[in-house]
Amino acid sequence: MNEVAFVEKREADWKRLTFLCDRADATIKSLKPDELHEFVRLYRRASADLALARTKSSNLQLIDYLNDLAGRAYSILYRAPRNPFRKAIGSAIRQSAQTVRRCRIFVLVSASLFVGSALLSYTLMRYVPETRDFFVPEVMRENFDQWKSGIHEARSGSESLGATGMYATNNPFVSILTGSVAAATFGIGTAERMYFNGAILGALAYEMDTVGKLGYLLASVLPHGVPELSGIVIAGSAGFLMGWALINPGRRKRGEALKAAGRDAVVLLMTSVVLMFIAAPIEGFFSFNPNVSSPVKVVVIAVEVILWGVFWTGFGRDREPAPALGV
Repeated sequence: MNEVAFVEKREADWKRLTFLCDRADATIKSLKPDELHEFVRLYRRASADLALARTKSSNLQLIDYLNDLAGRAYSILYRAPRNPFRKAIGSAIRQSAQTVRRCRIFVLVSASLFVGSALLSYTLMRYVPETRDFFVPEVMRENFDQWKSGIHEARSGSESLGATGMYATNNPFVSILTGSVAAATFGIGTAERMYFNGAILGALAYEMDTVGKLGYLLASVLPHGVPELSGIVIAGSAGFLMGWALINPGRRKRGEALKAAGRDAVVLLMTSVVLMFIAAPIEGFFSFNPNVSSPVKVVVIAVEVILWGVFWTGFGRDREPAPALGV
């Protein structure tokens, strides 16, 4: 093989393919139709040149050059098309709704534990007053007394922004903690977190009811509570999903079962975090704003419940795989 003649004859094509690779580096759609045809032709020729060089030449520098060129062209030609950012966001939102529906049993378990513990603390405090010391920790009594005063202090714009930042930092962390402790505790840690949060809310509801301000509490909490409490419940469902995979792995090893469940659990946890971020500015600027009347807050709550209900039950159903037919 005359390497000098070979290189002189083929070098122009290699340089042209390099140029087209540079053009198509971001996306192959950057090439015009005629350039795309040329790109494919030059890629095939470069691959043939590489095969010839490997069998007929001992010039490692030439072989490496052609290998890199053919490999680069191959990766550009066969890589998956990049989704536009808007489509990627839409796909993530759709996957979130589909995953929540697919894991609805665990969502129901999480919601039942949260609501059940709230009802339990409310009922016991009403009929067994001695349980107040158990359900209302010493560190939270001052906060409960502030709630019973029925007064929200006005915040400046900067104070509301600071509160939003605090909620957006703390609440997602609590959400992730609620779901993630399941892997180390077989779901018991998640159950404890769900019980504690629900019991505290139920205790506060009873305390507010004793001073005739339960409606005030609901109007103040639910504007941000609709997404935030949904986030807590969904975080809990992620924990129960992983806990169940450890308790009942089936024929798989526990590590394999946890890995399989982890795919849905991660989507649930990320959904929970996003819900916490959505709730943060509502809590910071709207829910506790004394200039917003309770009737306005009730309207916002109703709208949120309807919109989120439609989202969780219907969004993305057109893209879900059809159920298999029974035989």
